Amino acid sequence: MRRGERAALRKQYDLQCGYCGVRETDAGAALTIDHFQPQSKGGSQTLDNLVYCCHACNEFKGDYWQPDSVERILHPQRDDLREHIAEDENGLLRGLSQTGSFHIRHLKLNRPALVSYRRERRLLAAEREQQARMAERLLRLERQINHLTKQVERLKGEE
Repeated sequence: MRRGERAALRKQYDLQCGYCGVRETDAGAALTIDHFQPQSKGGSQTLDNLVYCCHACNEFKGDYWQPDSVERILHPQRDDLREHIAEDENGLLRGLSQTGSFHIRHLKLNRPALVSYRRERRLLAAEREQQARMAERLLRLERQINHLTKQVERLKGEE
């Protein structure tokens, strides 16, 4: 694979694993490239057959290939994962379909480190939202203070 193709794939997957969502910055390294349809099963080297993924997901997937079965791996960009998988508040994934359940089991997407990772990401996102709400409130209060300060100054000037 050429450098430009790898860069395009990394960008396409937003620098995160197409299967579990782990980011390069959290993995501490560039991720691997999986042939969704394994080359050993006739898969090509084209970008639409490549998935940017972490080493663990690549290992768990291996050369599994059952495209016409309910027991298949979901393609992160061709399948609508929301139809097959949901994330609970505690970070656990649950299958919404047989295919989703198989996908979670086969890739071991509920391994403890990933559940903790998803929980932490969820908490960080909630904290960022809270921070944004607080910053907006602070801005409104500052405007209100400025407005009141101008009114006080105007009233002092009328005395």
